[in-house]
Amino acid sequence: MSTIRTQFGPVANFGITLNGLAAGTARSSVKIENQNSRYIDAICQFKIKTATGTFGDRYAVYFFAWGAADDASPVFPAGITGVDEAVSVALETLSIRPIGSLYVAAAGAVISPPFSVAPAFGNVLPPVWGVLVINRCGVALDVSDNLGFWRGTEFEVS
Repeated sequence: MSTIRTQFGPVANFGITLNGLAAGTARSSVKIENQNSRYIDAICQFKIKTATGTFGDRYAVYFFAWGAADDASPVFPAGITGVDEAVSVALETLSIRPIGSLYVAAAGAVISPPFSVAPAFGNVLPPVWGVLVINRCGVALDVSDNLGFWRGTEFEVS
């Protein structure tokens, strides 16, 4: 009889510059190509370190997933281009699916729980995907020690 188990890929860092991310701004990651690895899901986690200041009424950093079904000529939503860059937060951003948020009410470092990315796409990762991070905690992120990483998940049959 065969056994089906979850198998995790290697840990990889997101290509995204979170250090110094100003309050009220957003940043998109470099696209992650999934057409060869064919992961069904990705588990991601973030370390956020804020600078000192007065925290806003939303007190959180928000994480969204974006993707494209066409890996040869991907077209992304909300002005995202698939590179590490600042993105204007507009109403169109609401079309991108949230994958999690991290409550931040005081200066210092906090670690997010692991977030599953596939539910943003109907429970299967697309051929190309990435994350968008929106800082709504009211203060800038520190100039160091902010990062995000992920691991692909797949099924193993033995």
